[in-house]
Amino acid sequence: MTRHEDVIFAKLMYHEPSEHIDPPNYHLLSAFMVRKTVHEQVTDAFIMSMALQCLLLPPKTAEEHAERLGLDIATLIAIAQTRYLNGRPPVLKIGNLHLAWAYAQSPSDHQRFVNMLRVTPEVFQFILNLIDENEIFFNGSTNGQAPVEQQLAVTLYRMGRFGNAASLEDIARTAGCSEGSVENYTARCFDAIEEFHSVFVRQLTPEEKEAEKKWMDEHLGFVGLWREGWIMYDGTIVVLYAKPGLNGGCVLHTKGKLWAQCSAHDALAFAGTAAARNPDWFFEGEEFAWGDSTYTVNSRTISVNKKPAALDPDNTIFDKTLSRLRVRSEHCMGALKGRWQCLRGLRLSINSNREHIAACRWVTIATILHNIVVRVGGEEFGAHFAAAHGETEEREDRGDAHQPLGDATDDTKRRRLVAEIVAFKNGN
Repeated sequence: MTRHEDVIFAKLMYHEPSEHIDPPNYHLLSAFMVRKTVHEQVTDAFIMSMALQCLLLPPKTAEEHAERLGLDIATLIAIAQTRYLNGRPPVLKIGNLHLAWAYAQSPSDHQRFVNMLRVTPEVFQFILNLIDENEIFFNGSTNGQAPVEQQLAVTLYRMGRFGNAASLEDIARTAGCSEGSVENYTARCFDAIEEFHSVFVRQLTPEEKEAEKKWMDEHLGFVGLWREGWIMYDGTIVVLYAKPGLNGGCVLHTKGKLWAQCSAHDALAFAGTAAARNPDWFFEGEEFAWGDSTYTVNSRTISVNKKPAALDPDNTIFDKTLSRLRVRSEHCMGALKGRWQCLRGLRLSINSNREHIAACRWVTIATILHNIVVRVGGEEFGAHFAAAHGETEEREDRGDAHQPLGDATDDTKRRRLVAEIVAFKNGN
């Protein structure tokens, strides 16, 4: 092959495809070619230019050869050490999240603040006071982090969105920062908030239990064994934005939604909780919890009857009364997912165990924040966003059709409860 043929061959190998001229079988070959990074492409192109230069313009002296070789080596090193080879013009970062601070100044604008950050200014300040001294917000560098209130605002704004509105690009545009900063702010705030898990997700005090029992008395119209059921168990799903690469076969697709089942129904998931493993630590005396038909019935867990027992008239009265009470648990889930709408469409990649754990943290943080909202803002404000995820949506999300029914290992207490409600309904 002559030098002229070498040049023609090189041009064919590095020909850029166009709509007018393509090398023979170009698209077929490109389908089997390993994709190269920008650094590899530039390095290969420069090496080819070195070869062509040596062929077409060979050095005349040893000194010229040494000088050219040194320049070529320096160029290759520069290519390898340059982080961005293509131009990276700065992205405009204006954002409008700063409007939240303006909304916080006037009570008439507080609802706009709530719509943006999902909490009142008072609750926001409470959370900020909890975390602002956390060491994760101090890096010991001359280039300090963004103010903690800005990082918290971005995190809360992100947790209150789902779908396209929760994309990193959209969050960054609203926050006036980069996508990487959104990720960093969220991770830091999650770490700081999670330290208060044991403070806000804990066993109820006797006074708090009594308040729940009085709620039962008021809604039933009598005081009896039913009041001892001061807590309700229920399951919900966290809708996933995309099918996970890790154990994707365990994800169900229902009504256009991807959600994780992972073969763990309500009763199986509950079996790993402290309430199931150590019921005498969680409950006292005759106390128990209400559940749906997927939970195993015993002295500490009471659920509705299954067929054919559900057809008994007395059991029907019991089941209808219990179902009306358990609507409250659906309202609770609606309040949680209506405020922290990330749980309605978690926009995360789950392709490894680490990413799976990171996704679970979103549920944990949302639960902690929900309890903070109720503690500081009161139950009424805690239910402020319940309408955003109503009973219909929550019943769809619960996935009851995919849940196996529980068994009755000890039905004694449930029979007592049936007799009590039937006697009350009959006026005895």
